[in-house]
Amino acid sequence: MRFVWAVVSFLAAVALIGVGAVQLMSLSGPETVTNEIRPADAELPYTVIDAAVLTEHTDADLTVSAEADEDISLSYGRTVDILAWLSDARFNHLTLLDAEDVNEEEGESRVNVSAVEPTETWDGERTTVDPRGSDLWSDEETAEGTIQPRTDLPEGMSVLVATDGEGPAFSLITTTHQHEVTKPWAGPLIALGGLALIVGLGFWIGGFVNLRRRRGPRRKGPKLPATEALSVRANDTAAQADKSAGRSSRSRRRFVVAIPAIALTGALLAGCTPNAWPDMAQDPSPEPTEQLEAGIVEDVVPALTDPQAERIVADIRATLDSADAENDVSLAASRMTADALAMRTVTYELRRDVEDYEETPVSIPDEPVSIVLPQANDGWPRTALVVVSDEESSVPTVLTITQASPWDTYKVTYLARIGPDVEFPALAPRWMGGALVPPDSSFLEVAPQDLAAAYADVMGSGEESEFAELFDLDSDFFLPRLQERRDEVHRELFEPEDGESAEGTAELTFDQRAVSTDPVSLATFDSGAIVAVAVGDSETVRAIHEDAEIMIPRAETQHFVGVESTEIGVTTSYTNELFFFVPAGGSEEKIRLLGYSQSLAGAALLEEPDDSE
Repeated sequence: MRFVWAVVSFLAAVALIGVGAVQLMSLSGPETVTNEIRPADAELPYTVIDAAVLTEHTDADLTVSAEADEDISLSYGRTVDILAWLSDARFNHLTLLDAEDVNEEEGESRVNVSAVEPTETWDGERTTVDPRGSDLWSDEETAEGTIQPRTDLPEGMSVLVATDGEGPAFSLITTTHQHEVTKPWAGPLIALGGLALIVGLGFWIGGFVNLRRRRGPRRKGPKLPATEALSVRANDTAAQADKSAGRSSRSRRRFVVAIPAIALTGALLAGCTPNAWPDMAQDPSPEPTEQLEAGIVEDVVPALTDPQAERIVADIRATLDSADAENDVSLAASRMTADALAMRTVTYELRRDVEDYEETPVSIPDEPVSIVLPQANDGWPRTALVVVSDEESSVPTVLTITQASPWDTYKVTYLARIGPDVEFPALAPRWMGGALVPPDSSFLEVAPQDLAAAYADVMGSGEESEFAELFDLDSDFFLPRLQERRDEVHRELFEPEDGESAEGTAELTFDQRAVSTDPVSLATFDSGAIVAVAVGDSETVRAIHEDAEIMIPRAETQHFVGVESTEIGVTTSYTNELFFFVPAGGSEEKIRLLGYSQSLAGAALLEEPDDSE
């Protein structure tokens, strides 16, 4: 009977192992599957690939190809920024379909491509159709013919594919990934077959042992004499030893015979991949991975990343350096606006037309960006505060930059040198951004729209000003410089080294006022704000004697008025850009000056008074 069960076990083992091996071998698909994606509209100049499509191919290959070996550009940025840049254009959009909507076992791709119509237009005019070089992008890549995008983008980012913005964006995208086929019963079947094989071997060995025991008739031996009892016991002991040796030998034989069966089963099981076993615990949500070298942390995509800010500031620096070298206003205007541009325009004019004019505008040091505080805003215009440290001269520079529309570059609106030993207030992390404080905010010690007028009053009245107690005048480094300039003008007029004094023939007065330029205010971490404002000041020399003739000593003033002397008078104007820390209302802190810049704004002759009035 043991042999019957052995045969049955062997047959079961053959059947189970055979079925498992057939499933293991016959269901093995190709090692990789390649899908080709073509544009929905082959003529469109732009294609957007969602981050979900890229992360789906993190461990695979995704290659973008263009016709005629054109240069392909990849622009990485926030999805909202890319879509804003494309808001007035048609483009191809690659998105990821839900897994249940495709049959991946048959090699179907989850990537879907569709043509998207224009959505809206922004106030402002598109300046270029070529996305390369835009300040919106956190990073860019360019290659000829084919290119592989990075696939480690976090949610909220995408990549914009283009050539020159006029030709087709791409002709073909190929995705290559591992093709894994699930064979959940191959492993268990082979394991059961191996077990059946071992059981069959057990029955087979047991059958042979049983036959050996039953070999030949069982006869009774003759009775031994009593005198032979000792020898009988000795013979019995020897027989028992022989039986023990026989059992040990049979055990070794059974063990040796079992080894091939175990080895065979192990070899078959070793060839089974994890896909050959049922998935008992599948985690549908994989752990997040480290993201993008562009300073992005924990899937938060800021409006302005550190590398992006570095690139923008570097371009602004290079542009202004070139403009300063050539006194090129139009070049400076590509990266400056408002009073910052007006101040540079006057400086360029004087440097071109006035001999030995040595005044230089505030430049941006060739140092890394140390502080970046972008406005927390997905729309436009958007603003950021940037501090660039100059370790060599220990004179850092602070600037505010504003982007008017998705197609514009960031332009400098305020630019100043930070004063010595100035401690910057605590700011929100870059990835969080700062809120733009409304001009009429009542939550600050002084509303941003009133700050310039309040400080102008302090410039004129000093400690006698009604606003003096709001400002930390002990740490103010602009007011002493202002007083030095005014004292110098007074000496030139009334205590000249060469020429006649104007004492008794002219009077000198000073004035200061808020400039109509809008302030820029970004909130700090302690409910205060960094506020940038523009304040103008002037000096007026007026004749007080009817026969007086006032000499105009400075060449730059003569440049604006066109004469070297006047019988009536002249006014010389200056523009000052100032950065303040304004604490929250009710705070015990005072308003502190952080930095300033100043420039001659112009000069004009006084008109003769109308006697009829």
